[in-house]
Amino acid sequence: RGHLSRETRFGISVTRLKASVVKLRLKVKDLTLQLKEKDRRITELEAKLEDKEAQRKELLSYLYKPSRRDGLDKKPMGKKPGAKGFHRPKPKSEDITERRTYTLTACPGCKGPVGGIVDSVTKYEEDITLVPRKTIKEIIITRHWCPKCETYVKSPDVPPISRIGLKTLGYILYARYRLRLPLDKIKESLSDLHGLRISEGEIVAKLQEAEIMLGKDYEAIKELIRHAKVVYADETGWRMDGQNWWLWAFVTERGIQYILEDTRGKGVPEKALGDKVDRVIVSDGYTAYKNLPGDKQQCWIHLLRSAKLHAPAMYQKLAILYHLLLIELEKPPNQRNKTYFIDTLVKISHQKSQDIGDQKIQARIKRDQKALLTCLDYEGVLPENNTAERAIRPQVVMRKIFGGSRSSDGARIHAINTSVIETMRKQNPDKNFFGVILPLLEKRAKEKCDSHSEL
Repeated sequence: RGHLSRETRFGISVTRLKASVVKLRLKVKDLTLQLKEKDRRITELEAKLEDKEAQRKELLSYLYKPSRRDGLDKKPMGKKPGAKGFHRPKPKSEDITERRTYTLTACPGCKGPVGGIVDSVTKYEEDITLVPRKTIKEIIITRHWCPKCETYVKSPDVPPISRIGLKTLGYILYARYRLRLPLDKIKESLSDLHGLRISEGEIVAKLQEAEIMLGKDYEAIKELIRHAKVVYADETGWRMDGQNWWLWAFVTERGIQYILEDTRGKGVPEKALGDKVDRVIVSDGYTAYKNLPGDKQQCWIHLLRSAKLHAPAMYQKLAILYHLLLIELEKPPNQRNKTYFIDTLVKISHQKSQDIGDQKIQARIKRDQKALLTCLDYEGVLPENNTAERAIRPQVVMRKIFGGSRSSDGARIHAINTSVIETMRKQNPDKNFFGVILPLLEKRAKEKCDSHSEL
């Protein structure tokens, strides 16, 4: 009993082997499915990694200039061939404040007499008054008793008197918004250059006084932006008492408006631009401008920059098309061939490609095709947003120096003062800062004086 025949033992072994084979086949099938899933997951992660690496390179291109150590992209030194040389212009006769003439009656060597003047050489030396003297006005206001009115009276011509004058206010605005000096450096420069001692608190008060004086001009700029036919818009980060705020810039041919808000939402441009329909808004493609009234023009430079990183082959085609677009814009609007650019963009966006970078740029072109060619329908609309970026660049420099604003009042003062100053400089490009701002301050001070007189 218990003894199995040879055939029985072989049958049992075969049965066990068959069961093992079934189990192994199920296991192999399961492992195969797992392997396919892992391969799919690896492909997705590699694509995401490639996309993130492209985004990292794009961000670095915004923050850092490319290295020129390899010499391949080295900028040539010196002026361009055939460029006209530069020299200081000859001063006007009415600008000369001092004249000196050096002539001879006897020879410096032999001490003998010399003949008449053979020729002469005129040279100029320009200099500055390094430490100008401050001016101090003493204003005496007399009061008198009026027996008829039974009260004390004084002259009605007495203007509003400020302890710090308008010229000092003009210099504070110049130092703050053109030289971009911190408050302590403005205080130091006034002491060194003019011998005027002033506290940082007084400087802040003068900046606030300027904001009140220029408020009327800021309101005019707001209306100018709302009614402009072409507006270039951009935004950048700002710090307000350690919190993240945003500085918005709206630029037209005649004015610049800066707005400081704690949001990057579409409500800011909606309020700033109003509901004007017959206009063009030029931007970098940020979605806050997408649904605003009016036509949209998106920046080609941003598209080319992204294509250069993600799709180099497609970048070449887009760069050529952009060059042709600039040439086309030199023609009158009714003579421009918009159909050619539409067909070319359609051809580029529908070209078959397995590259993720190409597909990303193609999707962007399909989405923004109409906004990329709006400039062809209008006169004077640029296909790029450099106008707004150039207006916002000085604010970025000030943000890096000042660190932003410390209060909402300070943010409002900064927005109003810089908007008026940059607008006045834009409207008077041939005048210097003081030739533009000081007359405006004097005009606003006179209006204030007249209003007080009426009261």
